[in-house]
Amino acid sequence: MAVRIPYLVARQISDHAASRQPSEACGLLAGTDEQILAAYPLTNIARAPQTRFEFDPNEQLQALKAIDEAQLEWIGAYHSHPHSAPIPSRADIEACADSGLLQLIVSLSRSKPQLKLWRIDRDSVAPIELIYASDNPPESGPALSLSQQAAVIIVAIAAVLILLIISFTLLPPAPQILPAP
Repeated sequence: MAVRIPYLVARQISDHAASRQPSEACGLLAGTDEQILAAYPLTNIARAPQTRFEFDPNEQLQALKAIDEAQLEWIGAYHSHPHSAPIPSRADIEACADSGLLQLIVSLSRSKPQLKLWRIDRDSVAPIELIYASDNPPESGPALSLSQQAAVIIVAIAAVLILLIISFTLLPPAPQILPAP
């Protein structure tokens, strides 16, 4: 299984995580089973925010309402590890009550943030491939058929021939070469 995430959403999550150092950042993920389409940053109200995270319940409720209004699904949560790898800790595993939700962990232990996606339940931890998607995919129309491609080539050749004919007709006449006296 693979899940796509737009670059701008991944950047929003990474920036939120960096702005909360040395505490862990946290938030909700919204989208579909195959795409993370939005992130909703929340305040970490844990007693030890440098090593744990806990959502502010009022903010969580507001985020869930916003997800519903955007006609998205709540598909998971994210949090950061300011000083360790993006691997679920024992506390992360124990805190997962709903195995249907994705868990995105952002590691800030290196100069560049690392994002890793997981599906966690009390009995297993499984990594999920995270694919970064361009935010503005190129719009490509349907491919040209062979007859359309041939027509384009014929029109291009005809245009070049017409330009050559016009060029030769506009050239001044060649100068007369007189015999030497």
